[in-house]
Amino acid sequence: MSAAKTDPRQEERFTGDPEFSFSLPATYYTDPVIFASEREKVFFRSWMFVGHVTDAANSGDYFTAPLFNQSLIMIRGRDNELRAFYNVCRHRGHELLNGTGCVSRITCPYHAWTYGLDGVLRAVRNVEHVKGFRTEDFPLRSVRLEIMSGLVFVNLDPDAEPLKVQAKGLEEEILELAPNAHELVHAYRTENIIACNWKIAVENWSECYHCAVVHKPLATEFIDFDTHRVIVHPHYQRQHMRLHCDVPSSVDGHEAGDEQASWTLMPNLGVQIVSGGYLMTAHWEPLDPDHCRFVENWYLPASEPTERQWEMIRFRADHTQPEDDAVCEAVQRGLHSRGYGQGRLMVDAERSAISEHGSHHIQHWVKQKLQQA
Repeated sequence: MSAAKTDPRQEERFTGDPEFSFSLPATYYTDPVIFASEREKVFFRSWMFVGHVTDAANSGDYFTAPLFNQSLIMIRGRDNELRAFYNVCRHRGHELLNGTGCVSRITCPYHAWTYGLDGVLRAVRNVEHVKGFRTEDFPLRSVRLEIMSGLVFVNLDPDAEPLKVQAKGLEEEILELAPNAHELVHAYRTENIIACNWKIAVENWSECYHCAVVHKPLATEFIDFDTHRVIVHPHYQRQHMRLHCDVPSSVDGHEAGDEQASWTLMPNLGVQIVSGGYLMTAHWEPLDPDHCRFVENWYLPASEPTERQWEMIRFRADHTQPEDDAVCEAVQRGLHSRGYGQGRLMVDAERSAISEHGSHHIQHWVKQKLQQA
């Protein structure tokens, strides 16, 4: 299968200068060959969010996560170290663990090869009768893991630059508003399939040109979108805005007029500080060129949200997220139209509240990754 042919003029009109750039050509959102290249060059070489440190708080606690066709285990060792491994037995390739849980050892359900929590092969049936077999030759394959602001990330690329170097300054920004991020616990999760390319959803998260049009209840009741700004860093973006002055004071620790902040960490993670210094993560997992899985997680001081926190969760579930899903899906349908091809990004010199420089930043970052060898 070869990549869909893109008009060279469209490639030329997409430039590194956001103020003069068109958008990426539509083929970057619809072509299966480009999607396959993104898997290898973007997702298998980037730091990917998989969970929170409290998802595996104690020795033997584990959780699993998919990354395309790769399944990963994150497990807490007896030494309290959180490690990541490929979720596959080194014997015949059977998957080892599913979902979440707690184990004293990792035993393959196929032939009972048994590994320690540190990934070392500990027991093999009939090993005494097999010539030249050495258990030290068959540990679980490890995956690089980093923790930032209590969030857990993995990278399949053993040569990747450390996350805290790539996204220098991000952890400090998050902890400034959520100083207890490491101590929060998972309280709520929702997920759904969106019929759009993953980039469409991430770009939508990273601009507010659409906010006053699409999110009228949010603009009316909570957020002053005129104060919205996007600050671009090499590997992440920070968005900040203020609450409406008529929001009741002291709502979960925030005053009217306080700053609200969110971040986009390349390639596909959104992090938002909700009232009181708690975390919400928005994660768009690519499925195919026309679909992604949206996963939203809330990390709060207690596993049961307060009534005020439920109000925020329900507001996103009833208003903000369905509104975003609808426009993203409509864009994806439009990108298949012969009447489209490419659009002009609306980026102003002031990087105002409605400037689309955040969307350009994501598109340019992905294009650079795809051009790497």
